[in-house]
Order: sequence, then structure tokens, then C-alpha cells
Amino acid sequence: MPKVLLLHTGGTLGMRPRQPDQALAPDEFGPTLLSLVPELQEIADVEARVLCNLDSCDITPSHWSVFAETIADEVDSYDGIVLTHGTDAMAYTASALSYVLRDLHRPVILTGSQRPLAEPRSDARGNLVGAVELATRDIPEVGIYFDGVLLRGNRATKQSSFRLAAYHSPNLTPLAEVGTDVVVNDHVHRPQGTFRLEGQFDRNVACVRLLPGQSAGSLAGLRGSGTRALLVEAFGVGNLPVRDHAVANALAELVSDGVLVAIGSQVQHGRVDLGHYAGGRLARDVGAVGIEDMTLEAATVKLMYLLGTFPDVADVKTRLNVPIAGEMTVGA
Repeated sequence: MPKVLLLHTGGTLGMRPRQPDQALAPDEFGPTLLSLVPELQEIADVEARVLCNLDSCDITPSHWSVFAETIADEVDSYDGIVLTHGTDAMAYTASALSYVLRDLHRPVILTGSQRPLAEPRSDARGNLVGAVELATRDIPEVGIYFDGVLLRGNRATKQSSFRLAAYHSPNLTPLAEVGTDVVVNDHVHRPQGTFRLEGQFDRNVACVRLLPGQSAGSLAGLRGSGTRALLVEAFGVGNLPVRDHAVANALAELVSDGVLVAIGSQVQHGRVDLGHYAGGRLARDVGAVGIEDMTLEAATVKLMYLLGTFPDVADVKTRLNVPIAGEMTVGA
């Protein structure tokens, strides 16, 4: 049978029923998993380990590096790896793993649940069965599996805390769908070289969402804070206010201080185009760069990855819009 390594990191899936802040003990997780979802052993020889038991809001870039190192050490011994994770920050972890696990040659599938595994009406069992099934397939990517759909991990974003379809991918169709059969689509990312673990993360990245009429004081406060890159969630296709240049001037000062300013959008579907409207051109003229059609999660983590891996900010600015693992659409 195929061999699948299941690594548990925490989240709702491993919580005690009706006790949202109480996780199963590490020695309980594996036996509970296999007793409640015995069909997993009909799909693959599953080995379960607990890496940590953390709410995903507490997972940091240091944890991403530990997860990646564990996967890199074990990936050749298994047909695929499943990582169970809390839903709130899963897309950040998936993006991080997609960047450092270069030329991945096995599936690494993240999943979780909206309700604990041991609850009668839990979605965890279906998510685990689907994730383990897909981990045995020829899908050499970091993906997120929820409610019958496998999404590229660095293209996914959480859309609901209520629906079982917790994630969607606004700018890329699913990698695979699980129904009465398993359908793997033809845009799965393929390795171009030898698998390797590459890069580090720099936490000194900030994100600011623009509001109508917002004071520029919050941006000015970033000067001298140690921030190396700022992602601005701008309007529409990347627009800044144009009648009042206070925000643009504050961004220009940050750029002059050596801070990389990236422009994203508050709109999930579509892409940033800094040449389309005057507000985008203003952002471009002060030295900012757009994030194309990356999700905000993928873009912020990519800034952390690039700043931790390449020392020069100008180099990072050039590399931001060069795809690493299918996180953006080329030539659109």
C-alpha cells in the first residue's frame, strides 16, 4: 500500500468535542484518529505524528521552518505527506511551504476542519480521507484540501468560518476534485529540478488596509520601526487616493528609507494593475510595486521569504513578481 505521513500541528480538528480550547493530548491524537477514521488504513499505510498542538494564530515563521525541515527529512520515505492545521492561518503556512520546498516531487496536503474530529457532525473525517487519498496521487504540490476540493496552497484563502467549504481560490481553478471519482486537473505544477529545501523568513513585514479618508499617520509611524517591507491593501486594481496625496507621500518617504512597498487589493478576484488608473500610477510613481494576482497571504509570505533569503531590497523588489511555485499567473 502507499505510505502517507500525517503530521498534526493543531487546530480545530484535534480539539475535544464542545471544548474549543482543549486539544487532544499528543499520545491521544494518533489512536483517536485511526479509531474514528479507520477507512484511512484502507487507502494507505498511515503514520501519524504530532509536531505541535497550536492554534494556527500562534504559528510563526519559525514553525514554518520546522515543518519544512521535517517534511524535507521525510518526503523520500513516503508517497505523500498530510499536514493537519488550524484553518485561520492555514493559507500562510501553505504559501510558506510552497516557497521553501523547491521542486517538490511528492504531494504535501494541508487540511483541517470546522468542527473537531470526535464530534458526530464533524467535517474532519471527510477532509482527512480526501487528503490522504490525494497524498497518494501524482500531485507534486503543496495543496489545501477541504470539502472535496484540492486548491494550490499559495492560491487559497479562507472564505468562511461557517461553511464546510472553508477555502476558495479566487484566481486559479482547483488542482483536483473528489466526488464519486477523483479528478486531477492538468495544471498541476511539476518539478523542474532536484528537490531541495531553500530559504529563510524575515518577519519584518507589515500589512496596512487603506480606508476612505484614512490619515497617513499610521503609515508614517512605520518609519524607523524596523519594517523592511509593507504590503498596502489598496482599492480596486491597486489605487491610492489622488486628490489628497498624504498617503502617497507617506509611502514615498518609506521607499526613500529603503522599505519595499508592495500594492495589493482589497478585492480577491482579479489582479493589481498600477498602470490602469491614476491612483495606481501614483503608487507606481512613488516607487511601489504591484503584487499581480497573488492572494494577500501568498504575497505577504513571499515578502518574508524573499527578504529572509536575499539580502538586497532592490533584488527582492525585482523577484517579487517572478513566480516560485505557481503563486501568480504569468503573462496575464
